[in-house]
This record gives sequence, C-alpha cells and structure tokens, in this order.
Amino acid sequence: MSASSLGRALLVLSSLSGAAHAQQAPNPPADGPMPLVVYFKSGSAAVRPQDEAVLDRASRAYNEGHPIVMSLSGGSDKAGSPGGNLLLSQQRANAVLRGLVARGIPVERFQLVAKGQTDPVVDTSAGVAEERNRRVEISWR
Repeated sequence: MSASSLGRALLVLSSLSGAAHAQQAPNPPADGPMPLVVYFKSGSAAVRPQDEAVLDRASRAYNEGHPIVMSLSGGSDKAGSPGGNLLLSQQRANAVLRGLVARGIPVERFQLVAKGQTDPVVDTSAGVAEERNRRVEISWR
C-alpha cells in the first residue's frame, strides 16, 4: 500500500461514525472472496449492533486469506445534496473501517473510496431515497 493510501486511511479514522443492514454484494470478483455489503439508514453513518456480524465475517475473511488490501467503498442514494452525500459516504466507509480496525485488522491494509451518489447500484432520479445505494462494500485484493 502506498504512503498516500495509508495517509488517507489514517485521515478518515479521524471522522468516524456509522446504521447498517449487511449482505453480500450481488457480483463477486473473479479473483477473490465474495464482497460484503453494509446498508445504512437514510442520513446515517452508524453501524447498528445487529449488523456487527458482517464486520465479524470480514474480519474472519481477512484472517483466513490475509489479503494485501481490503477496499471499503462508501455510497449514498440521491436524497440530499451531492456534496452532503459525498461526505456521508465517507463517514459510512469510516464507520466500517473503525469496526474492522477494532477487530485487529491493521489500518495500513485498507483503501477507502467515498463515491457519494456517483455510482449507484440502483439508478434513480435526483431526490430519491434508495436503500440499496446507501452502502459500504467490502472487497479484497
């Protein structure tokens, strides 16, 4: 991992918060384990206690496979402003990062991406709240 990636991961640790419903992403990469997804309540970046199990699964996957990089990609729906949604997607990725670091995964193993509303799973019109777009996807390389 590059020094700039490590710096970004450490920087995002400073603004952590995070509500989620976890499940697997629909299209697994051909070269790694099935990605895991944490879904969030509208306007929230708090991981709910009942959704901590997905972080446990990601931690086990890391410990079993020791990937070089774990990628956390945060997203949002199109309810709200683009700038606010970009910030919220970063806060969601930070919440997942904090949970995985607390489970013993070294912070230098992470790459975080905040996509805001730019890469929706379900394309909607502006202003539409869509749960499947309020997510953090956890994948491995």
